[in-house]
Amino acid sequence: MIRRLSIIVAAAAAAGVLAASPAFAHPAAGVPSLSLVDSAVFAPGQPFGGISGIDYDPRTGRYVAISDDRSSIAPARYYTLRLPVSRKGLGTPVVTGVTTLRDTNGQPFANGTVDPEAVRELPGTDRLAWTSEGAASTGIPPFVRETSHDGAFRREYRLPAAYLPSATSGVRNNLALESLTVSADGRSLITATENALVQDGPAATLTNGSKSRVLVLDRRSGRARAEYVYPVSPIAHAATDPANPYQDRGLTDLLAINQTDFLAVERSYAGGVGFTIQIFWTSTRGATNAAGRTALTGTEKAMSKKLLFEFPAADNVEGLTWGPRLADGSRSIVAVTDDNFGTAGTQFHLLRYGSRR
Repeated sequence: MIRRLSIIVAAAAAAGVLAASPAFAHPAAGVPSLSLVDSAVFAPGQPFGGISGIDYDPRTGRYVAISDDRSSIAPARYYTLRLPVSRKGLGTPVVTGVTTLRDTNGQPFANGTVDPEAVRELPGTDRLAWTSEGAASTGIPPFVRETSHDGAFRREYRLPAAYLPSATSGVRNNLALESLTVSADGRSLITATENALVQDGPAATLTNGSKSRVLVLDRRSGRARAEYVYPVSPIAHAATDPANPYQDRGLTDLLAINQTDFLAVERSYAGGVGFTIQIFWTSTRGATNAAGRTALTGTEKAMSKKLLFEFPAADNVEGLTWGPRLADGSRSIVAVTDDNFGTAGTQFHLLRYGSRR
């Protein structure tokens, strides 16, 4: 069942929102535009939820969507689905399958040992790549792995030691590898931390952003080939609910446009206010390659970024993918929300991507 969302598109008036601390490369000409085409909700009650990553395969017309269930409700898994797009907008999503992800021993993941966050089809293969945030609070490291379409483990990429969680360094709990994209040439996987590594600086606050690391992994060697600083913006709003004072902000997904440019989703949350979801254009052009640095020095030039689109009314957007061509020939983008297995249902947003030259 689909419930329509009435969403007014707010054009981004600001030239860009940048974390205050790092220097950054200046945006180049050719920054794209985004506009909302349609939105829909996959109603609760369906066997589908916790979607934290999505990817579209233009060869088959199917989507893969990964759930961030830590094997607590059901074994860690990804879904396949159809999401019809017509001149009228989005049709009814249809789940066509579910596949259990398996560990290095060929078994379903045990409860609490994995936190799936992002997924991508690997071009020219029968494999998927996916990320797990791990659980820094209990010493479980994040990872980037490849799996066959039946869920079987195939390989794991080697993360730099700086990312491994400890009391004084590494990823923060629940602020690790939320994002994943494939480079335009297909030779690299790009992931990023949601906020700064412990040794690189603080997490985002109302007054200061956070220095996330964007990690470029070589698909042939399985090792890091580059690292960049992405400046996550400060938290958008202060919490207003005394019973729920929680507030945060982080980078939840990346989508490659070309070899240097990306779309980046930032999600901010505040109790009593809800979610603020923004999509930025960002680029590694002119940014410092900080590969191999145990800790940032503070002299790195961060990736440039510019605000393209803000959802005035959206839930917890965590996944972004290229979609099918629209009727006017434009490229489309599909964004998906993580409903945290609540009552809101999973939102799908269809956007039109426009190039500016």
